[in-house]
Amino acid sequence: MAITGSKLTNLSDNELVELAVEQNQAAFIVLYTRYNNGVKNHISHYVSQKEDIEDIALESFQKAFSQIASYNPEYKFSTWLYRIARNTAFDHLSRQDREKNNLPMTSITDQMAELKDLPAMTINPEDDIIYQQEYDKWLANIEKLKEDYRLIARMNLIDNYGYKEISDELGIPLNTVKTRIRRAKAMLLKMMDYSDELL
Repeated sequence: MAITGSKLTNLSDNELVELAVEQNQAAFIVLYTRYNNGVKNHISHYVSQKEDIEDIALESFQKAFSQIASYNPEYKFSTWLYRIARNTAFDHLSRQDREKNNLPMTSITDQMAELKDLPAMTINPEDDIIYQQEYDKWLANIEKLKEDYRLIARMNLIDNYGYKEISDELGIPLNTVKTRIRRAKAMLLKMMDYSDELL
């Protein structure tokens, strides 16, 4: 997908998914940031404990990202992601709890058979504001990195340059670029307090 130099946050969900299928880590981060609050809000309909919601949300993203290639672009990405989140929440509830709360008995193994019947879900204005704040924080943290990491992080995570393009542009060995990007991501995730399992 040739979009070198474009701003990932301006891309549609489907364009980001295409990049994510190619293991573009920045695309995963943008999708995570875009839907993190929505996923947690969706899970809160089924689970009340805040700690459980956080854990289930993270597991939902891990499941979604690990099977991103199976996403069908005929459906909204948010619908697909929220279905995974719902099923992950159900997997955390015992059968007795589900019966008591009158919840369906389906699990993640049922996959997406009912997707066509789901209403489209969109991000509301409040989520848009939260998403922008999260992204602004991400950009601010990139600027706090040491110079060696800052420039490479900007090129890879914001401007979507590939490893080889960065290597050629800066005249740095490819392995050095990979190492610096990996370390920059680890530092950024720590600053953002995200789990490094997402990458």
